[in-house]
Amino acid sequence: MIVSEPREQIAAWVGNRIGVSFHPPYTTLAHIDRGRIIAGFVFNVWTEHDVEVSLAADRLTLALMRSVFRYVVHQLGCRRATARTRADNAESQKVLARLGARLEGRQQAYFGDCDALLYAIMKEDFPYGLHAEGPEGA
Repeated sequence: MIVSEPREQIAAWVGNRIGVSFHPPYTTLAHIDRGRIIAGFVFNVWTEHDVEVSLAADRLTLALMRSVFRYVVHQLGCRRATARTRADNAESQKVLARLGARLEGRQQAYFGDCDALLYAIMKEDFPYGLHAEGPEGA
């Protein structure tokens, strides 16, 4: 089941997984399976054309990815989503590549002990978006 509430619990789950704290305003989406969060997104720093997205997941599903695309593009009206990951987190970098993200730059010492890699996902490059409106599946 895809949910947007309880927002604070979803943000805390994502934040604990990636080592950051979120402060309102933000919105969230999560996939709940058997009563527990298996993936969560936090959307903040909305600038009309772009939104910053933070992600943590045990497992990503097609239903969640389509929901994220619809939310970012259709509800927020953004053309792009921005994501950061630790430069030493190869698994996160692989996930971002699978989502259609492109590396845009590096931010030195962004995480204190580690640089951040800055990625952008444009709506036309998002593989679960424009042409993926078939049946919902996991």
